[in-house]
Amino acid sequence: MKRFSLFLSYAFCVVGFLAVLGMCVAFPIVGVRFLATVPGAERFALVIYPLTYLIFTLVLVADACLVRLLNGIRKNRFFNEKSVRLLLNISWAAIFAGFLAIPLFFLFIREALFISFVALFMGVVLRVVAQVIRKANEIKEENDATI
Repeated sequence: MKRFSLFLSYAFCVVGFLAVLGMCVAFPIVGVRFLATVPGAERFALVIYPLTYLIFTLVLVADACLVRLLNGIRKNRFFNEKSVRLLLNISWAAIFAGFLAIPLFFLFIREALFISFVALFMGVVLRVVAQVIRKANEIKEENDATI
């Protein structure tokens, strides 16, 4: 069951990575069509494009950290400081992406507010999980030193 779960997680990471790369390529085409449908929106293109590509970059960074975290799980090296750092990196990427999506809401992309809330919530939850893993690692090291 563990192998199947890891396989699904890796598959999700690969599909997510390819989807974000596809969005990076397709966004100029979709963005031009979107801006053409909203009157006066073309003046915000200089804001929408960089914010969107910065969010895409943060998602790719989080995806790469998730793959490294899955590699640690596969090797049974999860309760360590590297895993905590990777979780914190993913959480920071989610939090920054969440804050960057807020201006997109005000620039005619209504779904951005929901995406922003989900990213911010996920970032906070991952920070809590990282602290739990850090504490578990401390207890594990203390127990290893006792024996």
